[in-house]
Amino acid sequence: MTIMKKSILLFSLILLTSACNNNQSQTTEKTENTKQNTENIERSADHSKTKFVLFQSDYDPKTTYQKLKGYLEEQGMYYPRIVDHETAAKNAGIELNTIYLMVFGNPKTAAMLMQENPEVGMELPHKALIYKDNEGRTWVLYKKLDYLKDLYFIKDPNDVIKKMNKLQEGFKQAVINPIHNTQISDEEIQ
Repeated sequence: MTIMKKSILLFSLILLTSACNNNQSQTTEKTENTKQNTENIERSADHSKTKFVLFQSDYDPKTTYQKLKGYLEEQGMYYPRIVDHETAAKNAGIELNTIYLMVFGNPKTAAMLMQENPEVGMELPHKALIYKDNEGRTWVLYKKLDYLKDLYFIKDPNDVIKKMNKLQEGFKQAVINPIHNTQISDEEIQ
């Protein structure tokens, strides 16, 4: 082999080694960047801003669901449905008090929020829990939706969240017997 051929071969080997090292360095850099990007995407909810509303219904769970369903339909909400946890538990051989997860929403208003951030779809449609405790009382539990703004970076220029909170405040009127609001106190009788 001539000196010229040996020099070309050595030079080619050096270039190849350099290219491999450079490629390996770029691959490591890309892996690190991907890892950083993934870490930047991960975020946790600030649950201190999540507010729950819990109140007692004057009706049994099934009637409470029917009254809330009627109220929601009057307000233009779609697909008020329930997930019947009691029946599912019974099918699994477990005894459970009545627990219904009511799911409801309006695609028109939900779409406005999802236009700002599609990830808010994790929270939609809206939910309320209806359950019977061990003393036989029926309770309704729901979340105020203000936390969606912070968690999903939503500006909500159409006040959808405010309107949904107001809608949910109407749950009490739907399932609390009006007599509670019209009773005369002992002081007024005397």
